[in-house]
Amino acid sequence: MRGSRGPVVLAVAFALIGGAFAGAAAASPAPPPVDTITIVSASTAPVSGGVQLSVTADSTTPIVTMNAHMLDATTSDDVLDVAMNPPAGGAMAGLSTWSVTLTPGIPPTGLPLGDYDVTVDATDQGGATLPAGPTVTTLPFVNVPSITPAPVNPVISYDNQTPTISGTVTETAPGAGSPAVPYADQQVVLAGPPAFGSLPLTTDMNGDYSYTLTAPMPGAYTVEVLPTSTLAAASAPPATFTVQYYPVAISASLSAKTITYGGKVTVSGTVSYQPGSTPVPLTGADVSIYDRAGAPHPVQTAVTDAKGHFTATLPKEAASVHWVLQAGGPYLATATVTLPMKVSLPTVISGFQATLSQFWQVSYRGCVALAVGVPGYIPALSGLTIQYSARPNGPWHTLGTVPRQKSVLCGNGGQTFGGTLAAKLNYAYYRAVYAGGTDTAGTGYLPSASGRVLAWKYEDRITSFSVSSRAVPKRGRLTVAGQLQYFSGKWRDYARQTVYVILRPQGSNTWYYIAVATTNTAGRFSATFTDPVSATWSAEYFGNSAHLATLAPAIYVRVT
Repeated sequence: MRGSRGPVVLAVAFALIGGAFAGAAAASPAPPPVDTITIVSASTAPVSGGVQLSVTADSTTPIVTMNAHMLDATTSDDVLDVAMNPPAGGAMAGLSTWSVTLTPGIPPTGLPLGDYDVTVDATDQGGATLPAGPTVTTLPFVNVPSITPAPVNPVISYDNQTPTISGTVTETAPGAGSPAVPYADQQVVLAGPPAFGSLPLTTDMNGDYSYTLTAPMPGAYTVEVLPTSTLAAASAPPATFTVQYYPVAISASLSAKTITYGGKVTVSGTVSYQPGSTPVPLTGADVSIYDRAGAPHPVQTAVTDAKGHFTATLPKEAASVHWVLQAGGPYLATATVTLPMKVSLPTVISGFQATLSQFWQVSYRGCVALAVGVPGYIPALSGLTIQYSARPNGPWHTLGTVPRQKSVLCGNGGQTFGGTLAAKLNYAYYRAVYAGGTDTAGTGYLPSASGRVLAWKYEDRITSFSVSSRAVPKRGRLTVAGQLQYFSGKWRDYARQTVYVILRPQGSNTWYYIAVATTNTAGRFSATFTDPVSATWSAEYFGNSAHLATLAPAIYVRVT
């Protein structure tokens, strides 16, 4: 609507002078008095049924008539001319206040609603006239709205996320005592913080308005009636919203803290929030489950029930994990709990082989890998041993530990291994055993064992080993003899085999062979030769693909 302007004081003086002006004051008669009309003030005030326009004038003689003219403030068209009423008891010279009551209606009996500029004209008994001139006052002759807001909780919280702003708008016609009527089926504006902007609403037939905010931002919200040519502006007292965040608590546990890969694990717990001194179950809240701290996306979600309880089945993990659970919501703090879980991966040993050489050496090889379908890889072969047993089902004994070695990939994320160890038995079962372990990240690797493998050869011996003399003169002859046998249920003579006669000179650590003998049908052998030096003598059989090597007892012979 137009802004109300203060009254304009219009002072107009008219002088009616008769006769001629005499040049010399001393000789001329006194001039007649000057007759004037001056507008001192003008105002409007509501009265029963309309608005009273009052104009106060100062005149030399009593004013006879005064007329008011209502000019459209936009177009300056003269809409209504009315004769104003003199003061009670009649007008007197000097100050007099003239008034007229303007009522809504159609000219000439009423004034249409709108904004007006008011001018007046007047005449007095002395004949002075005051023509309609500048505006003496403005008249906002419009309906006046009134907004009555309904109470609303101004604290936005988890329990008050959708407050409703509502109220009633009425309007009254110009003047005091006019009955208020509903501002029905009209537009009002809901204005909020800058980020909210404004929103048009429409009143119902009773002038009521209502709007439900969804998670509103804090700040002042108010309802306004915008001015028109026939209506004044109005604004409801603002509702200033603030936000209160409630603390949240989450408790949870795993169905198993240590599992083998592929096992089913569930997580369950409760979520509550605390609007006061007593925690309240958080209903319908999302619980986000992450497989590590700082993960951008959850791997699983759960929703709390009416008691704040939740449960979820966790996805399979091929490594130990710290599950991170988070819960919160609008106008709630975020609660976090971390649950560590160790995952152990099943392993297998495949392709295990073991062979026994004739020199009592067990050669082995194989592959340690993860079980089929298990993602990942074996990080190291520490804890891998080779075991042996005289019987198929044990008891098992450790033959040796597989040393650190350069491996190649094999199986499902596995590594090859191989090596040689000294045999304890000529007839034994062998297997590889992986003790398992835990890597630096906490992931476990379960123990595993290969299938058993039999590796054997006939055990041989040289018995009845003898020398012809324990002391031989220099360049004297020495005869060495013995018998070669192998065990197959009992000791049996081993014919047609090569036996090496060997010596280790006194003061030396090295053995040399000096003669070669062949066993007869009784497994016996002998060799005669010149004894070159004082030495320790023995005989050695190197074995073959089915027989193990053997060494005769040592006998010292001195050359004199």
